[in-house]
Amino acid sequence: MFIGRQEEILDFERLYKERKSNLVVVYGRRRIGKSSLIDKFCGSKRSMKFEGMEGEHTAEQMSQFQRDLKNQVNDKFLKQMNFSKWEDIFDYITEVIKKSDKKLVLFFDEFQWMAANQSKLVSVLKKVWDNDWKETKKVMLVLCGSVASFMIKKVLKSNALYGRIDHELCLGGLDPKDIKKLIGGSRNIHEVFKYTLILGGVPRYIEIINNKKSFEQNLQQLFFRRDSLLLTEYEKIFYSQFREHKNYEKIVKFLSVTPRTLLEVSKHLKMESSGGVKSYLDNLEKALFITSYVPYDRVENSKLKKYKLTDEYIRFYLKYVHSNQKKIQSAPKSQNLFKTLVKDQWESWIGFAFENFCLKNAYFLAEKMGFADQVKSYGPLFSKGSKGFQIDLIFERYDNVVTVCEMKFYNKKITTAVITEVDKKIDLLDVKKGITIEKALISQFGADEKLIGSDYFHHNLTVEEIMS
Repeated sequence: MFIGRQEEILDFERLYKERKSNLVVVYGRRRIGKSSLIDKFCGSKRSMKFEGMEGEHTAEQMSQFQRDLKNQVNDKFLKQMNFSKWEDIFDYITEVIKKSDKKLVLFFDEFQWMAANQSKLVSVLKKVWDNDWKETKKVMLVLCGSVASFMIKKVLKSNALYGRIDHELCLGGLDPKDIKKLIGGSRNIHEVFKYTLILGGVPRYIEIINNKKSFEQNLQQLFFRRDSLLLTEYEKIFYSQFREHKNYEKIVKFLSVTPRTLLEVSKHLKMESSGGVKSYLDNLEKALFITSYVPYDRVENSKLKKYKLTDEYIRFYLKYVHSNQKKIQSAPKSQNLFKTLVKDQWESWIGFAFENFCLKNAYFLAEKMGFADQVKSYGPLFSKGSKGFQIDLIFERYDNVVTVCEMKFYNKKITTAVITEVDKKIDLLDVKKGITIEKALISQFGADEKLIGSDYFHHNLTVEEIMS
């Protein structure tokens, strides 16, 4: 069942309807649903799909491409042909395009493997695009890949394709309401939201949840048995997405403890900050594993920028699974390791996970609170040298309002005790005259009657509203 992605499909449809050829680049983390999205878009359209093969050299990539081509084109003469160069293959496709009376979608999946992780194929595509496919006005070429470092450096930032890309999509996770649909209606909404805090919106991770089992049973099954599907996923993420995967993994582990600056990451890796480290961080952020923040009131000051690990699965894995792999591999299947390794620390960890969700999905929350169209900037408040964030989320708005958000993931309603805590945080703000400060409470079950009666918070957003 295909769920969500309506905005992305609408963007593709808009491009497809244009009376010109289009070049589209799609990338994103492993398991995020890139291929499923493009397959859904292609639907009954005239399309041809070609898939790269992991680890194979150019000769085998071309052979596989030709096998895909022969399976999709009804041409008895093609069955006898054997092309030795990419240029010859693309010349044949050009003739197919010219004969077509409709726009043709050419879908190159796992493009980094198809290119054998080299830029030569990109250069060949540049020539055929400029000289043939663009001129036909009947091609929508989609280059899709999961190796973020290749797709960014060799495709998006390549000189060959500069100025030619019509649409770039880094595919993120599903929205909370779509996660709810994917799991199904048989589980409590608060239980569904906890999956969101651990698995993010990665469709493949959500699909393997057994909705006939409890949250605790599912986590035991997914992470804490030697045959668990998500036990080995972590290593595959870095190996399959980044060529220098060990350096990327070191950065992610370093950022899992607390947000760090570029200089701190460089010192940790013992590398120059102006060199590869900045590129590593940019690639991790482009692939949506980490997020960079500057103080909300210093948006132009990049020297204060901090990087935070925001991928939900990796955050949970590094906290509870990575250091316990030996225990998990040797434990009998009947042993409840979730209870042993996680449950005692659960309340504090899930509170931090909730704050991470709110910061990562800030614009989505602004939409829920009704002022998304007024958002000028948003982010945390922190000062130079501070270990963490003093206030996790503040919105600066065009309507001369600053909205300060307090996030609480308690198993009960929030009481008036929170007022003193929020007032202390507001005292940290240096707000210009004429600016109104609004306060927002984002929590699991909302405020109790006394807190509501105090009229302290301007916005009161609950998990049920977030998931609706």
